[in-house]
Amino acid sequence: MRYLLILFTVTFQGQVMHHQMLSSQGQSTRMPDGLMIKQTIGQQSVTGNSIGNAVVIQGFQQSLWSNYIVSNDKIEITTLTYPNPFTETVNFQFSEPVIDLITITVFDILGRLIFEQKKASVNTILTINLAQLSRSEYLVRLNASKFTLYTKIIKQ
Repeated sequence: MRYLLILFTVTFQGQVMHHQMLSSQGQSTRMPDGLMIKQTIGQQSVTGNSIGNAVVIQGFQQSLWSNYIVSNDKIEITTLTYPNPFTETVNFQFSEPVIDLITITVFDILGRLIFEQKKASVNTILTINLAQLSRSEYLVRLNASKFTLYTKIIKQ
């Protein structure tokens, strides 16, 4: 009987520990120290969340990409990437017009340079044809004289 009681106690403690994990199953949770968790910790995906200097992205193997993407919070201009995932062309819409030429640099998941081009945006939209890329996830760096922005894209 003594061993049976210990077995149930250990199993119960395992269940308590399971419910204290930093996982919100798709809901937002504010931790006691103020950190906001907005995603389930699971497989790596194209999305991530940033709050101030803290970034929570999905995945057991966190890449350095999150460090680059969080640097976007330090500049005034923002960008919207669409469609994402894309098939041939991807658009980057800026929060304000960009007058300078923009250097577009695309890296694969291993950090190798895959594509580089200089192009001007039309009003606030920069459209890039990436039909030659294979289906995968990529990191994009958009660089102009006043900013450097990073984002992830997925080619279908």
